Amino acid sequence: MRATLPGLLCLTLAACASAPKVQPTNFAWADIQPIIEPLTYRALWLRQCDKSGSMEPVVSFVRELMSLGASSELLEQARVETNRIGESVRDEEDEYVCTVELAESTENNAAAAQAVWAALKKRTS
Repeated sequence: MRATLPGLLCLTLAACASAPKVQPTNFAWADIQPIIEPLTYRALWLRQCDKSGSMEPVVSFVRELMSLGASSELLEQARVETNRIGESVRDEEDEYVCTVELAESTENNAAAAQAVWAALKKRTS
């Protein structure tokens, strides 16, 4: 879990760097931070506790940001934030993290983040 988070996000950013440019969006970090954080925590919880989780929701979110023309600065902030979160939970023991309460909380927060993302995309279309 620990080494793959930064690697996946960096790989996604690099793969999409040569993608055709689209009309830039007006997303700001204040728009994106409430989405990237819960998605990252959920993915990390699933990887640590369920052992079947993947970073795909976070990677998909970043890909979508790129396809919508998010600035390189915003994408870099997303990368830094996912790395920060990954580092902050890196040494947490399963017994403290893999609880029913934390599972429910991360699921609820990720669902709310997806709803915020859907609303944000509508704002820009």
